[in-house]
Amino acid sequence: MWVVRAVLVLLLILLVVAFAYNNFGADQTVDVKLEPVLPNYVDVPLVTVVFWSFVVGAVLSMLLFVSMYIKQSVLVHSSRKRIKALEGEVSILRNRPIEESVELLKGADRKQDELESPFSGGQSS
Repeated sequence: MWVVRAVLVLLLILLVVAFAYNNFGADQTVDVKLEPVLPNYVDVPLVTVVFWSFVVGAVLSMLLFVSMYIKQSVLVHSSRKRIKALEGEVSILRNRPIEESVELLKGADRKQDELESPFSGGQSS
């Protein structure tokens, strides 16, 4: 898996370098307008704008990834605690004496007999 990731990163770097090489020149300038927050920039090389856009996107992606990673690790931790508690409960129930379990089952059968079906029309079967 790490080989695929390394190839993809290398391909991305080659694409960025190829884009920068093909768009580098004095005639490739743009005006960047950030009026409400930051000052405006005039005649900025296109490569600079693309590079900083890429960096900001990478940082934002990393922040989103970290937040999702933390959320998932908290969920996994709580799920593991719940699984451990439920496994302990199953272990306790498995180790009960048979007589106690039989009495519990008889009590459940009596409760089942006392319940009437809404479809029986008042007649017990």
